[in-house]
This record gives sequence, C-alpha cells and structure tokens, in this order.
Amino acid sequence: MQRASKTNENNYKILMKDDEIVNKIDHGIVSVTILCIILGTIIGIQFKTVRSQITAYDIQRVSELSVKLNSAIAENDSLTKRIQENEKKITEYESYLAQDDKELKSILDESSEFKMLAGLTDVEGRGITITINDSPKAGQQNDGISTDAFLVHAEDILSILNELNVAGAEAVCINGQRIISTSAVRCAGSVVNVNDVKIAAPFVISAIGDPEIMEAALIFPGGVLDALKPWGIETTIKKLELVKVPGSKQQIDFKEAKPTTLGGL
Repeated sequence: MQRASKTNENNYKILMKDDEIVNKIDHGIVSVTILCIILGTIIGIQFKTVRSQITAYDIQRVSELSVKLNSAIAENDSLTKRIQENEKKITEYESYLAQDDKELKSILDESSEFKMLAGLTDVEGRGITITINDSPKAGQQNDGISTDAFLVHAEDILSILNELNVAGAEAVCINGQRIISTSAVRCAGSVVNVNDVKIAAPFVISAIGDPEIMEAALIFPGGVLDALKPWGIETTIKKLELVKVPGSKQQIDFKEAKPTTLGGL
C-alpha cells in the first residue's frame, strides 16, 4: 500500500514536471511568434520607407532629366535655326558674287546640282506620301501570337523604301528624316531609329517622283503592302501634286574613302 502510494506520488511529480515543460515550450513558442511579428513589422516599415525614398529619388531624377532633355531640344532647335539662317546668307552672297562672274556662276550651279544629288538640299515636286501605323491588335491578347507581329518594324519600312527606289523615287524622307546613301533604318525597342533619330508610329514616308508608278509599285497583288494586311498594319497612300522633302543634316565624315586618281590608279 505504501509502495502504491509512493508510485502515485512519483507519477504526480512526473506529470507536474511534464506540465511545466509544456508550459515553458508554449511560452517559448508565443515569445518566438511575438518576436517574428515584431521583426516582420519592423522589416515592412523599413521596406516601405526605403521604397518611398527610392520612389522620391526616381521622381526627382526623372524631373531633372526631363528638364535637361527639354533644354537640349530647345538648344538644338535654336542651333538648327541659326544654321538655316547662315546657309541662306551664304546662298545670297554666292548669288551676289556670281552676278558678274560667269565662271563662278557655273561653279556654283554645279555645286548646287551636286548638293541636290547628294540629298543635302530641300526639294519639292510631285509625289506620294505613305502613312504606316501599328495594328489596333497591338497590345491585345491574340491567341498566343507575339505582340511584335502587329507592330511596324524597320524591315517593313526598308521594304517600302526599296520599292520606291525601284519605282524611280528621286527624294525620300521618313517623318522628316532625309534618306541618303549613309542613312540607316533599324529597330530600337518599340520605336524605329532613322539617321540616329528615334521615331515612333505612325510613320509618314514622303517620296518625290511619278505618283502613279510609285503607287503601283506598292499596291500590286502580293506586294509589300499586301504582306502587311494579315497583321492589321494600317497603310494609307496619297498622291500629291506637291511633296516637300527636306535636305539631310547628317555630317558625313570620310575617314577611309579618298578620291581615285586619274585612270582609277
């Protein structure tokens, strides 16, 4: 009987110890949980603070860059205007000097012709304009088809330029950028780079030449414009009695090419 009583007493002590251990574990779990909540809150607050600081910095940086960009654009426009004014003055001086000098007049006439052939002077005449715009489907879900398929690409513009050249186009520009022998047309992300100038849709190609022939070269069945129709690319052709194409402002620097000597030797 005493042995049984002692056994019960020992069992009671063991149970008490187990309860104490369980209580300690529970308290430990609660403490760790509270600590995790506190740490999570601190991290969340710090993250929001850092993110708000980054956002504020980005906004300030974008604002500064925007001001610099607008300033650069204004300066570029001002310099372009000054160049045009100086070119006009030079032309006037040349005309004045050539009045009484037939030899000088002949040289100046020849120089003007060479400049026009090189695409350095403003020209005008009969021609057409071709307006190309992205498909309305661009930016929409199209059954797994890439959005790029519905955008106007540099390759599309180059194909049109090739057809215009074959059709006898005498002067061509894209959104005011004159196309000459050193011109480059290439994709630059979501825009097209023409003469190192980024241009976005819609693209307006102006070409001087026979309007009927150039239009026929573009619209014949299976031609370049037909290839764009399945993708919803929008194209419009206008035949005009007066098309203006500006001269190129590119600076051509020949580093390797040199005039050949007489006889090509």
